[in-house]
Amino acid sequence: MKMAGRIFLLFLSVYVTVAIAATATAPKLGVIALSIASSNASDTSFYIKAKLKQKNLEPALEDTLDDCSKNYLDAVAQLDDSLAALMQNSFIDVDIWLNTAISDGEACETALNDRAGNDAELARRNTNLLKLCKDALLINTILTP
Repeated sequence: MKMAGRIFLLFLSVYVTVAIAATATAPKLGVIALSIASSNASDTSFYIKAKLKQKNLEPALEDTLDDCSKNYLDAVAQLDDSLAALMQNSFIDVDIWLNTAISDGEACETALNDRAGNDAELARRNTNLLKLCKDALLINTILTP
């Protein structure tokens, strides 16, 4: 399934979840938001790894992909930590981990913008990750007592 289709389905699932929020607790919405962000980050990490396996990559693009690959490995770990913290109702830790994942996405964005080697698909995926993480952060803020 194309990434656009996945994103549509993810946003649709969030919309449906919000529409039936009367039967879902607020922490469940946080779990859904973090799961979607984590899935996005994992998919993007696999995308980057596949791109790095291509032969004859332009050196600037290879450097950008290397940097983003490291950022995405960290972001996936941070999002997994966020989900674990949410399950423990540790909203402050969720905030910390999510902000760190956002920083990882922003570092990839900087690499994409500052170098000659740019990948439009990765830039789009990265923008989606940042939006998803910021949405999850907003939900966490609402959950924080």
